[in-house]
Amino acid sequence: MSARRISIQAVLVAAVALFAWPSLASAQYVNSAPTISGTAQIGKTLTASGGIAGGPSGVVIDYVWLRCDLTSTAPERCTWLTRNTGSTYTVTSADNGKYLRVARVAFMWWDLYDMDEIRWRASNPTAKVTAVPVATPTPTPVKTPTPTPTPVKTATPTPTPVKTPTPTATPVKTATPVKTATPTPTPVKTPSATGTATPGGTVPPAATPTPSPTFDLGVQPTPDVAPTAQPDPGAAQPPSGGVLGAAETKKAKMFKPVPVVRIRGRLTMNGANIQVLSVKAPKGAKITVKCSGKGCPRKSVATATKVTRISQFQRVLPAGIKLRITIAKPGYISKVTTITIRKGKAPLRSDQCQVPGEKKLLRC
Repeated sequence: MSARRISIQAVLVAAVALFAWPSLASAQYVNSAPTISGTAQIGKTLTASGGIAGGPSGVVIDYVWLRCDLTSTAPERCTWLTRNTGSTYTVTSADNGKYLRVARVAFMWWDLYDMDEIRWRASNPTAKVTAVPVATPTPTPVKTPTPTPTPVKTATPTPTPVKTPTPTATPVKTATPVKTATPTPTPVKTPSATGTATPGGTVPPAATPTPSPTFDLGVQPTPDVAPTAQPDPGAAQPPSGGVLGAAETKKAKMFKPVPVVRIRGRLTMNGANIQVLSVKAPKGAKITVKCSGKGCPRKSVATATKVTRISQFQRVLPAGIKLRITIAKPGYISKVTTITIRKGKAPLRSDQCQVPGEKKLLRC
């Protein structure tokens, strides 16, 4: 392949500092193209070798890698990977389905911006780059059980019967039987599955199973589950009866409109089946749900959506699970709703506020 001129000034700027100022003679050359060894596969490393190049003192000689669409694409029409120089190149996913070449280049550093003074020759293209094949697992052979031989039964000889002399029976007088009155059976009341009358009596209709009680805590605690202060996990328990005062409201603003947390579901034998758990928050607020207790489906969930259903916790939750829902925004007083799953009772709900920078929870 004859020598060609290309633009690779951005490729070899880093090599300029490695050479002292040479003579002004400009006789750099590349007499032969390099070759590539290795597998053209994503993640594999290709190695360039050969390519005779030289010139006067101070000539810069290096390899530059190229990415081509077709094997017939002329090298100057390929994409020159100007950030990939040197004799080795690791194939990336961007090369998938392409062909790779490597060029041997030679130039004088003061001619870096003179296109007529850069010499190069490119190698032949590699095979089309492919992805790493997925290994098919070798099936484990199944052992065929060895059949157990069936024991052969040995025939037992039949014993020859011995004749026993028949004794002469002595006649016995039989007493005359006495007739006994047969009692009249008393009718028994038989229960009917359909609740209809049966011979001998009637039964009440079959009992209908009682459905599990439902609950809907709405946006505020119900009278049965009045709000109580819940301790912050990992922090000291807030003082009993703490109320958000004027000092706190001066430090940060209150949400307007007020965030809305809704929980609705049905009681189970050991907890509750949460059918709806939704949060409606003002624009720009972040919603965080943390779960504690044995049986949590997730430890935490966070989202910045204004209106969302927390589907990760819309399922059957055992008693003892505690959900802590925090709606926060920089410069605003956070709203904290704590929901505790109980056995045989509706979940316990508590709505409180948290001033930025404080760990304790206060009544809003």
